[in-house]
Amino acid sequence: MEVVKRSGKREKLDINKIRIALEFAFKGLNVDPLELETDAQIQFRDGITTEEIQAVLIRTAAEKVSPETPDWQYAAARLLLYDLYKKVAHIRGYEVRDELSKDYRPYNVEGFYNFVKKYVQEGIYGDYLLKHYSEEDFKELSKHIKPERDLYFNYTGIKILADRYLARNEDGMVIELPQEMYMLISMTLAIPERQEERVKWAKEFYDLLSEHLITVATPTLMNARRPFTQLSSCFILTVDDDLYDIFDNVQKAAQISKHAGGLGIYLGKLRATGAPIRKFKGASSGVIPVVKVINDVMTYVDQLGMRKGSASITLDIWHKDILDFLEVKTNAGDERKKAHDIHPAISIPDIFMRRVANREKWTLLDPYYTKNVRDGKNLEDLWGEAFEEEYLRLERELPKEAKKEVDAFDLWKRLLTVAFETGEPYIFFRDHANKKNPNKHAGVVYSSNLCHEIVQNMSVTRHLSRELNQETGEITYRKQSGDVVVCNLGSINLGKVHTKETMEKVVPKLVRLLDNVIEMNYYAIPEAQYTNKRYRAIGIGVSNYHYCLVKNGIQWESEEHLRFTDRLFELIAFYAVKGSMELAKERGKYRLFEGSDWSRGIFFGRKIEEIEENSRENGNNLPWKELSEEVREHGMRNAYLIALMPTGSTSLILGATPSIDPIFAKYYKEENMSGILPQVPPEIDRFFWHYKSAYHIDQEWVIRAAAVRQKWIDQAQSLNLFIDPEKIDGPKLSKIYQLAWELGLKTIYYLRSKSITDIEECESCAV
Repeated sequence: MEVVKRSGKREKLDINKIRIALEFAFKGLNVDPLELETDAQIQFRDGITTEEIQAVLIRTAAEKVSPETPDWQYAAARLLLYDLYKKVAHIRGYEVRDELSKDYRPYNVEGFYNFVKKYVQEGIYGDYLLKHYSEEDFKELSKHIKPERDLYFNYTGIKILADRYLARNEDGMVIELPQEMYMLISMTLAIPERQEERVKWAKEFYDLLSEHLITVATPTLMNARRPFTQLSSCFILTVDDDLYDIFDNVQKAAQISKHAGGLGIYLGKLRATGAPIRKFKGASSGVIPVVKVINDVMTYVDQLGMRKGSASITLDIWHKDILDFLEVKTNAGDERKKAHDIHPAISIPDIFMRRVANREKWTLLDPYYTKNVRDGKNLEDLWGEAFEEEYLRLERELPKEAKKEVDAFDLWKRLLTVAFETGEPYIFFRDHANKKNPNKHAGVVYSSNLCHEIVQNMSVTRHLSRELNQETGEITYRKQSGDVVVCNLGSINLGKVHTKETMEKVVPKLVRLLDNVIEMNYYAIPEAQYTNKRYRAIGIGVSNYHYCLVKNGIQWESEEHLRFTDRLFELIAFYAVKGSMELAKERGKYRLFEGSDWSRGIFFGRKIEEIEENSRENGNNLPWKELSEEVREHGMRNAYLIALMPTGSTSLILGATPSIDPIFAKYYKEENMSGILPQVPPEIDRFFWHYKSAYHIDQEWVIRAAAVRQKWIDQAQSLNLFIDPEKIDGPKLSKIYQLAWELGLKTIYYLRSKSITDIEECESCAV
């Protein structure tokens, strides 16, 4: 009986060769290779391919994953790696196995430079790699590649990496291996470093990534090393009440989506249905038609057929069109007013939450009538006391056609009912967000991004002039850029980095890496570049939070959890600020530093004395006052630092629990573009009784833990809530959301229900 090899060559079936692959896969794991051979039941036949044999072994090993035998996920991963090594070696023309020594050399280290050079010429990799690194640099860096770190991957991780992230040639075949990917990403992100230190930093970044101490955003993983370095995850647009600006932002949204960016869009400035247009009463169609246009753009610009574009659209709870906006994703009502592919978000001021609690009336206003209410600012440009004063005045003084009175609690109930049915809208508590905005001196925050963890200054672009050259036909448009927020994201793996020593080592390097993302980024629209260079904002998040708790013997529903997370996130905050300050010494502070909270000794919305007292109480005893004085002297490199984003696909790559969420279940099957993948939390066999799944956790503890974390976060958190419809009623749900506001949270993301199975993950924003 003969088998067909990848080269097409036929040779006699040799069972020992299968056992060689199994020996590689099972070394050091608590699994039985004979069990796999028995269960695989390979139907050998003359002419069977080696790939078919390998596929059966991989599939069988993956199907054996369970909480009792989690090591099968690593056995399946190694079988898949073995297959990947063979495929890549065949395409690139080298041997995985040395025929003389019989040793395995899965990576062709000596050929690294020529490999990159070849695929630069073919347009797979960016030519900047060859421009900034010499052949000698490549040789030195190739020696730093550690093939053994591939063994950190579980089956899901290596499957997703191979299917979606590893570079492919024009025929769609994978041509790079995981450690080569990490090295080339690191080389790309080290290019902004001084030439004499570039190789050193490439090695440092490689170790962070390949040791799974950190991960970077999906766009960075995909596009660093590629010709178009669109490395940022998400963008936030502010639309003015002007037809030209509406469709200019539609164009911006299309360009951003084309390059795989996610979108947050604020529409609160647009006049409501029935407002005048050029003094013709009743002419405006309101917000919903614009929402539908954006919805259609997101489905049309489908990112090379891979997936639809994705956008969240935010409207204020006081906007006169809010009732129709709440219904855009429900299945009942007028289909002409629906937009099923966008993600609605509601911006809520403190005064509304108080009126809900007191069962008072609430007045919806038309933004057409709320312009220039104070110092040239519109109502939506104000927050806190200034907003409340003007809102109360307008509520009294505006004409009847400009407002509509509703019951605040009825509106709140409708919002929660829609969330219960659809998982959305997202919630943005605007007063909390602006009060604790470290750059409130330079702007206002109207809304958040697609995944609701980014809270940064926003503003509209001003359209200045349009000129025609009558001789040449050339048309010139002049604009004054507003602030288009850009998300530059990376996350810390708390499963490996949670002590003072590891935080001190890792966090400043992550700050540096993300600052380099800003330099290497390709910008789909110029406004994004303008804002990114002014603020140099980054977002540091986390993955493996639940595993970190379990690993340290801490139950989710406990006061000990709150104390632990207080200490943990203080460490992240301290070393993020310190890292940004040290970088400012070297590279200069961000342009708008003077006048910021950072410059005035106010960190995370709190005075430095309060922070030092907090640090003493939790036992960290970190020198915040000393750091504050250094910040005052040297500045900060980055205007914003910390934002806890979702870590969907990259958590799967690391084999980590996602972001700050509790586990979904102790065993389940993840269904995505890579197929149906078995999932168990880290070390489930060791900590089976310590893990508690999301739907069994009292969500008040989720809120309370988030409130403790928020003390150390200058932006926000993609905070999911998990409910079992059979165990929760309306008053209980309302209490959970109201508690989030009372404890100072800035955002709430999805309301995940056991009855909702089709919630769309945030791919653009996920880290």
